[in-house]
Amino acid sequence: MLSWGFLCLFLGSITLSDARGLLKPKGDPVIELRAAAASVTCLSANALQTGSNSNGQATTLVSGQTPSATNGANFINFCAGEVLTNGLQIATGSCNGVVMGKIPSTSNMVSSILISPTPGQKMKANETFEIRVQTSGLSAGGFTNEDSTYYAAPQDLSSDGLIIGHAHFAIQDLGKTLTPTAPPDPTDFVFFAAVPGTADGKGLFATNVTGGLPAGNYRVCSMASAANHQPVVMPVAQRGSQDDCQKFTVGK
Repeated sequence: MLSWGFLCLFLGSITLSDARGLLKPKGDPVIELRAAAASVTCLSANALQTGSNSNGQATTLVSGQTPSATNGANFINFCAGEVLTNGLQIATGSCNGVVMGKIPSTSNMVSSILISPTPGQKMKANETFEIRVQTSGLSAGGFTNEDSTYYAAPQDLSSDGLIIGHAHFAIQDLGKTLTPTAPPDPTDFVFFAAVPGTADGKGLFATNVTGGLPAGNYRVCSMASAANHQPVVMPVAQRGSQDDCQKFTVGK
């Protein structure tokens, strides 16, 4: 008798009626339910990526290169038994089984440059100012519910081949100097904003820091994200950064 685990390897490539005919006996409600679910929970044959069968060590080795994990079914069950992300922001950690999604061409990669604040700019304390970043390669307006669909769908592309997404801004206090040697705590920030759409329809994202900031040394960073808030995924490793950061002072 064929096991369900074995059948799932190929049921994704056949029709529902074929699945029902293959599984015996006909009319069994459990088998009917499993056959109906096959088209949803089984990996389709044309979605199988054979690249995951190799650990990458058979070709030319590079210093520091480590073997890749391998799997014959796209790591479809990688998160089995783990705490699932399930659309939530889980501070204690989780496992997300949703695929990375569509990846743009090198001619459509995301790039960003912060226009404001400028490098080393000196601002007045507690005075509203604007953050602006100019982007390319990002189709603005993709912004899903961050409380229930976080990382819950793959990265997708527009009809122009651009990543559909949005931008984030984060400001962190650097302490007594603009040139610290210790990285700031990523959980500690003085300002954060998600910006769904552009200000000009041409890749410029902007937001106000209402009421400004107290005197200090700060770093502002932009973060490009796909619609479900995941960092954008690029097609090649050797490239420029998709995000930008700037340091500035307030009341100094």
